Amino acid sequence: MLSIRDREIEALAEAVMRTRGAPDLTAAIKLALHNEIRRAEEEIPLRERVAALRALAKADRPGLPPLTEDERDQLWER
Repeated sequence: MLSIRDREIEALAEAVMRTRGAPDLTAAIKLALHNEIRRAEEEIPLRERVAALRALAKADRPGLPPLTEDERDQLWER
């Protein structure tokens, strides 16, 4: 038997129970905890995600020649 004293936790567990079709609050909490653990284990660290995005961005664009002094001046005039 599960005893929940926090009303917000109880409301969240009831929402999981309704939306996921769990038979009771204990099953809903168990399901939510299993899903959260799985999600955390599958999460790719931010450093790796950023590195992958940088590589993708660089692969899509050819290298551009540096701006000439005149081009740089034109950008600053606006």
